[in-house]
Amino acid sequence: MFETQRNSIEVSAFTLEGKTLSGHRGRYAIATQIHAQPGVNIYTGTETATGVPVWIKEYYSFWWTASDIQQIEVALEQLETIDFRSGGVQDFRLLIPQDVFASVKDQRCYLVLRPPHHPGRSLRNYLEAQGSLSAATVRYLLSQVLQSLWFLHGQMIDFADGQMQKGTAHGNLSLESLVIVPESTAWNAQFQVYLQDLELWEGVVRSMTSTIAHRSLNEQKQQDLRALGTIAAQLLLGELSPPEHWNAIGDPRWNEITDQSLKQFIQQLMELESPAFSDAKAARKQLLSLPAVVESPPNESETQDELASIELGQADRPPLYFKIAFALTICGLIANLSLLWANGGVLETPKFEFNNLIQNKR
Repeated sequence: MFETQRNSIEVSAFTLEGKTLSGHRGRYAIATQIHAQPGVNIYTGTETATGVPVWIKEYYSFWWTASDIQQIEVALEQLETIDFRSGGVQDFRLLIPQDVFASVKDQRCYLVLRPPHHPGRSLRNYLEAQGSLSAATVRYLLSQVLQSLWFLHGQMIDFADGQMQKGTAHGNLSLESLVIVPESTAWNAQFQVYLQDLELWEGVVRSMTSTIAHRSLNEQKQQDLRALGTIAAQLLLGELSPPEHWNAIGDPRWNEITDQSLKQFIQQLMELESPAFSDAKAARKQLLSLPAVVESPPNESETQDELASIELGQADRPPLYFKIAFALTICGLIANLSLLWANGGVLETPKFEFNNLIQNKR
């Protein structure tokens, strides 16, 4: 028993920081560890040939044998030909591996991904920081995820062995597998939602240490919608860790949500209300047709604070007439300098014909 614990600690204490890994499609310089949990570490790094940023997901298990790792690598190689690009400029926000490889010596498997354009954080982390989300924000998030699922569920998939398949399910939707990425370096209301940890890859790794229930592809796609409905309910209620067999409708907080159309939509996603949606495309179409949401107005103290900040900001600015006068002064200075340059650096004193001027007046 002691030996097992010691070896397990040695395996988990292994770090890739500062090392270089050789994959099937490139070499990767490892920089910093950004996430760690039992069995999985995530590092930032760069592809040495191009300097392109990457994420490296490292999987390990004390129980893996050399044969297990070889089986995992063979299974992952069957997924190397999968390309979820749409063929156009549309980005469906899917974080999928660009390279997969294993090391029997280190008892590890590696998945290399291209990160989003800006650093993001998991939906769980975002919810921890923000608390419950507004109905409008949940609608915005649902629209993006349903669009990604619609593409994922319908895209033709080519496997390395020549087999083809019409779409795949995410199979692992949760607060951890959805990544919130701001549209700029500053966190604000504008964000994109990326999907990571697809079961197509995660299931290969987990199959060596746990039993995975096999379901039809259509059932897996329907489970994606049910899982998304549960996530949406968690976001509205700020529920990070719901109890087992949690029913959002039975939660007293559910009655406090005023967006009845959204609540009904979520209940349909979870198949708690009929009719259930046939697919992600139908669900998104229904979502976009819902009546516009009316957010509750802010309370009086928040309004006064906001007005005070606006008034303070305006008081710090110069008045408009001052700006106009300043602009005219600058324009005049530029005109004089231009005239000076045109005359070789000397401005002639203007000459007035006073006699002619007097005669004209007469």
